[in-house]
Amino acid sequence: MADYDGLLLDHDGVLLTLTDRVTLRDAALGALRDAGIESPPEADADTLSIRVTTDDLSALADRHAVEPERLWRCREDRIAALLRMELDAGRKVPYDDVSALDGVAVPAGVVSNNQQRIVEAALDTHGLAARFETVVAREPTVESLAEKKPEPTYLETAMADIGCSNPLYVGDSESDVLAADRAGVDVAFLRRGHNADTTLDAAPTYDVGSLDAVVDLL
Repeated sequence: MADYDGLLLDHDGVLLTLTDRVTLRDAALGALRDAGIESPPEADADTLSIRVTTDDLSALADRHAVEPERLWRCREDRIAALLRMELDAGRKVPYDDVSALDGVAVPAGVVSNNQQRIVEAALDTHGLAARFETVVAREPTVESLAEKKPEPTYLETAMADIGCSNPLYVGDSESDVLAADRAGVDVAFLRRGHNADTTLDAAPTYDVGSLDAVVDLL
C-alpha cells in the first residue's frame, strides 16, 4: 500500500445517507414550477433532480423557453431547502462507521458534487465539521456543472487545501473513480446498500465495504 499523506472523502453515500429519488424528483418538480413551467412532466423532474449535466439543463431550458440560469437557480434553491428539511427531520444522517475516522492521523477533507451550503450544513448539523480541514463542493451556478466529478477540479483543490500530494480518495460512484484517476490519486470504492451490486467500468484501487476498511488502508 502507498504511504498516504491525506484522506479525501465524498459526502453523500459515503459520510451521510442518501435522500431517496422520489423526494428529490418532487423537489425538482417544484423547481420547474418556480421557473414558470406549468404542469411539468415527471421525466423532466427526473432529469433535473440528480447528475444533471450542462447539456441536460440546456435541453430542458430550450424545451420550456426559460433561461437556464433561472431554471438552475430554482433547482438549487429547492434542493437546498429539501435537504435542510431532511437534516432537521433526522432523515439525512451519518453512517454508523463514520466514527472510524476518529483514528485518522493524516489531514482529511470532503469533496462533493453537492452544493457547498448543503454539505457544510450537514457536517455542522451532525458535529462532523471539525474532523475535516477543507470542504470542496459546488456553488449554485450553471458554471459549476462543468467542474463536477468526474472532472478532477474539486479533488485537486482539496489536495492543495490540505497540503497533500498523495491522498487516498473514497467515493461511491463511477464518477468518483474517474475523478481520482484523472487527478492521479488512489481511490477506494465504498460499497453500501445503494451501490452494493454496482458493476464499474473503471477499476478502483480498492473495493471496500466500510470506512473501517478505509482507515486500515491508511
